Amino acid sequence: MQASVNRIHNAAMAILEKVGIKIHHPEICAILHNNGIKVDQNVAVFTENQVMRWIGKAPSQFTLQARNPAHDAVIGGGKPQYAAGYGCPEIVDAAGRRRSATLGDYVRFVRLVQQCDSFRINGGILAQPAELAADQTHLAMTYATLLHSDKCLMGQPGCAESSGKVMTMAAMVFGGRQALKEKPRVLTLVNTLSPLQIDRIALETIKVHAEYGQALLITAGVMSGTTAPITAAGALALGNAEVLAATAISQMLHEGTPVVMGLVVTPADMRTAEVRLGAPNHAASFRYIRALADLYGLPCRCGGCVTDAPGLTHQSGCESMLNMLATLQSGADLILHSAGILDSFKAMSFEKFIADLEAIRMVEHYLTDIPVDEASLALPVISETGPGGEFLTHPHTLANCRSVPFRSMLGGARNREKSLGARENYLARINSTLEKLLSDYRQPPLAPELLTELESYLTTEGLEPTYLETIRQAATAA
Repeated sequence: MQASVNRIHNAAMAILEKVGIKIHHPEICAILHNNGIKVDQNVAVFTENQVMRWIGKAPSQFTLQARNPAHDAVIGGGKPQYAAGYGCPEIVDAAGRRRSATLGDYVRFVRLVQQCDSFRINGGILAQPAELAADQTHLAMTYATLLHSDKCLMGQPGCAESSGKVMTMAAMVFGGRQALKEKPRVLTLVNTLSPLQIDRIALETIKVHAEYGQALLITAGVMSGTTAPITAAGALALGNAEVLAATAISQMLHEGTPVVMGLVVTPADMRTAEVRLGAPNHAASFRYIRALADLYGLPCRCGGCVTDAPGLTHQSGCESMLNMLATLQSGADLILHSAGILDSFKAMSFEKFIADLEAIRMVEHYLTDIPVDEASLALPVISETGPGGEFLTHPHTLANCRSVPFRSMLGGARNREKSLGARENYLARINSTLEKLLSDYRQPPLAPELLTELESYLTTEGLEPTYLETIRQAATAA
């Protein structure tokens, strides 16, 4: 496999040197030129030495600091960090009905993520509320996350002004602008524009985050056969070139800016041009993405519980489980779209969110090796029980029955549920788990003076009072 990884790397270097990347930002073009990068009509070309020198300045590991230190997330340390679904404009219910996402949905997802031990990262675009004006999206979603969660903060990409507003709010919470600059507190997804472009919004997001020393998840979302070659190797090479160029730019702006390397290679259905996240060749790309990140000394993002299914179905279960298994086997450091995502990134589902938590637990359990030692071999117990005996009532079984077997949240019908159909039974347990998580939620404390400062800033920036009231009501809802 390493020989193939090297060939993909060499192809990416050839793309960067002979084809180049179009940079849609004159100031960034000037910065590139001043650092010895050849720029001709906004197309930058890099030598391999230049690329490797700059990306070598990004850390191979960093700790994303949460408001509550118990939720700090080490990224690149060998333990995967999960983030929920991202960017969807619609919500799908258990019956498959679709509707536009709302700010209330967004807050509900924030509260669920806060409640789940699997997650240390919250916020971002858990769902895109339809009622929010474009210029108020960053304000409302960042405030909702800060109010309802004390986990690590995921930001939202945007122009310099909107990215700056996220930093202003983060600075209020984390002790001022200088204190914010001292530690990575915000992680934001930035996408390149395939093929071989980086747009102004992405570059301004990178610039603002570099200025504040905040973390970037730089991702090329290439689609094989539409925005990249139809062959997986060609798509990997093209996407890799884009991510490396953007990472190099981040280091020119501020050496040491934390960067997670993201590369999403999705096959496209040649009959419809739609992406196919559930295809096995999508999952097969994860091990190459991990190997490329290792080659560059960068933390890696790939995978998730992704599916093309439009609802919670057998298809969604098969595809999500395959993708999460391949993700964790690859050794991904950061996993976006870990829970709730449906329909090729188009929709989120509260029911799928719960089902995906179960998938994560099952795959983690499967990949954890069984203990083989004197206690677990239990030879005295076997000897004591002897031929024809039983272990059900043995003290050894009673002492270990709550810790050794995998205890499913959702699977296996109980006697009292056997009168229900299989799907009704499954959905009933999903809804019971969902309701318990939300009913057990307790809002993390936020100092009253800080709350006043944040709300004053939001009002000054023109956040609609109705949006602010929606977020407040959700904070006090039973």
